[in-house]
Amino acid sequence: MERKTWLSDVIGTEKAAIGVVHFKAFPSDPLYDAEGGLEAIVDAARKDLLALQNGGIDAVLFSNEFSFPYEPEPALEVVAGMAYVIGELKKDITVPFGCNVISNTHASIALNAAVGGCLMRGTFAGAWSGDMGLINARPGEFLRHRHNLGLDKKLKMVHYISPESSSEIGGRDKHVIADSALFGNLPDALGICGASAGKSIDLPFMKELREARADVVLFATTGVKYETIEEIYSVADAAFIATTFKVDGIFENPVDEERVKRFMDKLKAWRS
Repeated sequence: MERKTWLSDVIGTEKAAIGVVHFKAFPSDPLYDAEGGLEAIVDAARKDLLALQNGGIDAVLFSNEFSFPYEPEPALEVVAGMAYVIGELKKDITVPFGCNVISNTHASIALNAAVGGCLMRGTFAGAWSGDMGLINARPGEFLRHRHNLGLDKKLKMVHYISPESSSEIGGRDKHVIADSALFGNLPDALGICGASAGKSIDLPFMKELREARADVVLFATTGVKYETIEEIYSVADAAFIATTFKVDGIFENPVDEERVKRFMDKLKAWRS
């Protein structure tokens, strides 16, 4: 009998593919296109959204991917801009969706609450050292934030075991981090990241997690490709996918509908 998780209820399928819509830079971001303004962000995001949906994607995640360099406390105009863009896109969205304010879990929760998102990802626990300096994530605050908004069942949270390009200050083993998260942090799923966007995950580690915790929902959060569908999805329950859907598989490019369709046709044939 096929294993059933919350993915069937929220996304509509197991072995789900969540396509990521990378928003262009917002006001105050160094790469912001002041001449094009917010409407240029909306136009680019709409094209990517429609390409993903027309290609057969299961769900989408909106992210401020081009807000380089990322900040642990994004400017209010970035979060407000994301809400504006998603509001403009709502009439075009035909699949389940969520959103992610990079490196700020509280902002991601608030944004999902405002726009009706059902899925997010992020660093929920631990003390980390990375490009933005030191990050001290407090799961108690995040889970209470969601609870106080009445979103315990509606908003699913994918907890990173180890965020991209970061090291845990205490030097804990990744299995210890996973066990600790599962014991006390109430994750809806665990996410395994690669070193950065487009980079492959630690698949042997995910296999070890699967063997030890058969009931846990596992996400591959980076680096899933057409060629690795069977390999990744034989272990993972779902994946966030972005770079492989871009024109020529290049991070900076727009989404290529044909690449999405090719990937999804293969995935759907495999999972059926």
